[in-house]
Amino acid sequence: MGGITVHGSTQQMRDALGRIAEIGRDPSRVLSALGTGVVRHTKWRMEAGVDPQGKRWDSYAPLNPIYASTKEGSGILLGRGGMGSGLAGSITSAVEGHTLVWGSNKIYSRIHQLGGIIQPKTKRWLSFHMGGKLWHFDSVEIPARPYLGFTDKDRTFLIEELGDYLARAVRG
Repeated sequence: MGGITVHGSTQQMRDALGRIAEIGRDPSRVLSALGTGVVRHTKWRMEAGVDPQGKRWDSYAPLNPIYASTKEGSGILLGRGGMGSGLAGSITSAVEGHTLVWGSNKIYSRIHQLGGIIQPKTKRWLSFHMGGKLWHFDSVEIPARPYLGFTDKDRTFLIEELGDYLARAVRG
């Protein structure tokens, strides 16, 4: 039978496949790097005042005008220190097994993401200063202002970054 015979080593190919398989076995380094980018995108959205769908919070959940008149900080969900403080400054990512998670450990992070009613636990009223006046309420409704989510931009970023990791693994 006639044909072509190729001689050589497949070691480079086997090494590259081994490096790619290692990413699958232990993706923690890749996921950790990806988390940095997703956190950065989340903070950018917060600074822009938009939810993960790109809709401005002030279009559906504007600040209370009395609160807005004396609020310190540059925007909704941004404290006086801007992106490095408060809720925005608390956004972090972590790798848990083969999963990337990101969010905030601030006690008030959930209410801002999902919205809800706050009621006093041990007192008759909720009491707080706003607009230079002391207020007392039986409850306060906090509108949802979603800041966490997975957007098309996040997906594109993750795919591109993963492609870069795989390309480096192939090259060695």
